[in-house]
Amino acid sequence: MDFTHEQFVDGQRAADFLGVPRKTLLTLARRGSIPAYPLGDGMRHTWRFRLSELASCIQAKAVESGSHRGQREGYIP
Repeated sequence: MDFTHEQFVDGQRAADFLGVPRKTLLTLARRGSIPAYPLGDGMRHTWRFRLSELASCIQAKAVESGSHRGQREGYIP
């Protein structure tokens, strides 16, 4: 998949996409649990995300855990 032309989105847009609170999304980003891109060199970062990478990550985790069985095609928890 070619991500080079996909725009980055902010944390609120990514959180809305995943259906989680923004604070949860940022915690996952800091832990490295989801693909995220920190901007800035200080202790506090501004995070950016690619929705296609988030979708791929969630789908891969669902397949690994076996939780994808019985769900609608294209459904992202």
